[in-house]
Amino acid sequence: MAEFVNFEVVELPKLHLIGKELRHNMEAIMTGENKIPGFWEECMADNVFKTLEEQADFLYDKAYVGVMMDWERGDGNFSYIVGMLFKDGVKAPEGFIMKELEPTKAAVGWIKGKDVFDVCKDAHQMTEAVLKEKGLNCDKIYWCMEHYDGERFLIPDENGDIILDYYIPVE
Repeated sequence: MAEFVNFEVVELPKLHLIGKELRHNMEAIMTGENKIPGFWEECMADNVFKTLEEQADFLYDKAYVGVMMDWERGDGNFSYIVGMLFKDGVKAPEGFIMKELEPTKAAVGWIKGKDVFDVCKDAHQMTEAVLKEKGLNCDKIYWCMEHYDGERFLIPDENGDIILDYYIPVE
């Protein structure tokens, strides 16, 4: 069972999200048709990150991200982008999508658990509950992000646990 272990609010600069996009529907996910794990496997097999890492001078950080974006604002459809975050000046490689994230304040929850499913399953709900307890508002968000920090996520601690950083923009 995952546990919430840290909370902070950070100021993010303008960023460019570059990656591969999957269009999906929240209703499908709720009824058990979650295509996101398979999409991650496809992106890893296609060396998406190797291509992105070639623009190292523009990387915001080295973490891989999964960003859910509700561009239509509330119709249940969303884009899920597997990629990385970059600073100004970056160019999207052919076949990749690029979305600009405006400067924003974001709540960040650290979710600790045994595996990817464990930390991702309730990350949004756990982070949202804590940010609301702290008096923050996330009612107008159109994106949220799984931020796979290399050291916390890829290297299990002495108990075999990994940590996912989960971002939700706040007002």
